[in-house]
Amino acid sequence: MEHASSPGTFLLGLGAAKSGTTWLNAYLRSYAEADMGRCGEYQIWDALHVPAFAHHRVPPPSARTRLEARVAALLGLPVKARVLRHRMQADPEAYFAYFERLLARPGIRLTGDISPSYAALPAPVLATIAEGFRARGIRPRAVFLMRDPVERCWSTLRMKKRKGQQPAAAGDEALLLGGFYRSEGMALLTRYDRTIAAARTVFPPEDLHLALYEELFSEDGLAALGRFLGLPPRPERAETRVNATPKGGALSPAARRQIACHYAEVYRFCAAEFPRIRTLWPSAADVLGEDGQD
Repeated sequence: MEHASSPGTFLLGLGAAKSGTTWLNAYLRSYAEADMGRCGEYQIWDALHVPAFAHHRVPPPSARTRLEARVAALLGLPVKARVLRHRMQADPEAYFAYFERLLARPGIRLTGDISPSYAALPAPVLATIAEGFRARGIRPRAVFLMRDPVERCWSTLRMKKRKGQQPAAAGDEALLLGGFYRSEGMALLTRYDRTIAAARTVFPPEDLHLALYEELFSEDGLAALGRFLGLPPRPERAETRVNATPKGGALSPAARRQIACHYAEVYRFCAAEFPRIRTLWPSAADVLGEDGQD
């Protein structure tokens, strides 16, 4: 089994949201060789560089919270996640230093930040992140998980309804066709073609892992992830889904077709890169045709 280069590897999770990123974070945390740190999602770079996700900015902590953080630091205890994230957003150097400290711990050779909205980061920001770690002798790598765009949009809507961010009384189809799937935030995280293009300008092929959600939990999918990370696969964890959103009904064929056609460029790009999406992605036929052709 290949091992990450010394002094360690930083893994940048680019998304996509509702495509297995929370599961991946939990999966990596199950390894003794990995320390993913204090937060589930750090949301540093999107807050700083993508206006649509400026709401991820953490407001300055109160005087009391700052005092508590100083006491925690003196006692060697972890500070609150919001305090840590504010520090990183205020001074990105704190971001690199934090993960460098994690990798300096005995036995740790992998750390990372899996924040799904990083799918919207432009290439220059990805380059800043990668170079920041390379300058410290840390190998930056990236992973991007993709899901049928219609299923991703629908799953995101159900999650937002569950969290009270969308009116629960309205039906999923009505909200989707009401413009939810066309919103800026949804588009930024569903244009897989743009995310991959940006990532490829920064990460060489051996440092970029692209995977389909529909294959992620399979024996082959776990083996491919393990080869990329230099970690033995753990198939027993494939059945443990994290943050999954139950379906409350079905979308009509017309609704599926409308959403799929809106993201036709994504389907065409992914069909060229990953021909198997023609059978793995239920809505691919709405764009590509039953025989895989437009």
